[in-house]
Amino acid sequence: MPRAIAAVAALLLLVGAGAGTFLLLARAAAPSDPISRAAAPFRYDLVGWEVRHVLNRWLYQVGHLFGDGPSTEEETAALQRYFALAAEAASLERQAADGGDEALRLTLDEKRGQQRRLENQVEAILEKRLSQVLEDEGLTTSLPLFSGVRFVFPPVDFELDQPPRMLVISPRERIAIQRTILLRSRLTPEEVTALEEETAATGVSSLVADIGGLGTYPSTVSKRSTYEGLVDTVAHEWLHNYLAFHPLGRHFTDSQTTRTLNETAANIGGRDIGRLVRQRFPLPGSDAAPTDRERERKIDLAKKEMRALRLEVDRLLGEGKIDEAEALMEERRKLLAENGYYIRKINQAYFALSGQYGDKPESSSPIGPKMMELRRLSPSLGEFIRTAAQITSEADLDRLLAEKARALTPP
Repeated sequence: MPRAIAAVAALLLLVGAGAGTFLLLARAAAPSDPISRAAAPFRYDLVGWEVRHVLNRWLYQVGHLFGDGPSTEEETAALQRYFALAAEAASLERQAADGGDEALRLTLDEKRGQQRRLENQVEAILEKRLSQVLEDEGLTTSLPLFSGVRFVFPPVDFELDQPPRMLVISPRERIAIQRTILLRSRLTPEEVTALEEETAATGVSSLVADIGGLGTYPSTVSKRSTYEGLVDTVAHEWLHNYLAFHPLGRHFTDSQTTRTLNETAANIGGRDIGRLVRQRFPLPGSDAAPTDRERERKIDLAKKEMRALRLEVDRLLGEGKIDEAEALMEERRKLLAENGYYIRKINQAYFALSGQYGDKPESSSPIGPKMMELRRLSPSLGEFIRTAAQITSEADLDRLLAEKARALTPP
């Protein structure tokens, strides 16, 4: 019963908090500038998505509050079946792309249908597993009238769905996110090209990018084909939900620096949460394929190339050599493709989006190494997340690092 009270109370709080967001979105002004007008036909209906999913997910949760639920063994079997179907569907999709017959497409539809029927169960299992790890890390709260009942807030809640695409706009003369617009996921290659060309014609760098998840509530998470990839993404998006109730998340849109602080903390914390989940709840046979040395070689090459490219592009743009920087990015993109690492487009907008994650090679920000040092100096994952949640600037991060370094220095 305490868990039921906590869950229902948390739902009421979240519905109240989300109402204001819905009103703001509903009152958004009609497109008035060239970029907004170009994107208008392809915009993602965020309010509609929330209406369709939030009540459905909580009705499912409430319907399963009062019961023992499946055993750990039954949960593991369901996850194994889900990821086996994901692997089979991915293989069939590759065959269909090469011109498979009608029988193959029917088999693919059947596998996808079986996978969809498991989605609510998989979501509930992973939400419970992540919640247990978060509780262990002390990432809980309580209500005034139920101070003895502690629970994870916001509750872990996500939907396996195709996330929207994102139109990313950066100035050409420097790498920075100028604006982003969410787009429908199902755009044709021709629509993507036309939108990028129309927006770039206004004098900016433009990119239509795929994203792995979105910090809505419930979070939107792409249908990953591996246990590791899915758990890490769910954890990353939950951290965005968590940080939204703390200074770091509330300042997300203030500047490029606060975006990078948020995304880097969510990347580092999300990976660590995912690792703890997999340690506590291992999934036999998952992510256990033999190491593909050739694939690892390609990834290592790409990381080194992207890091070197980002630094060189920063230098060229700093010298005002925009055309040279853009030519270099296209040249390196082709080189990577020749070596088996395909990226559709590399430009200032690409680096602006990827560079938000300070722990990735596409970033030249000092925030990545600093945030990783904060994690190293933190006695636990929970302590790292609670500390990072209070940061609102790079100066805050520097101050915390100095304090922790002094605390560890022998007198």
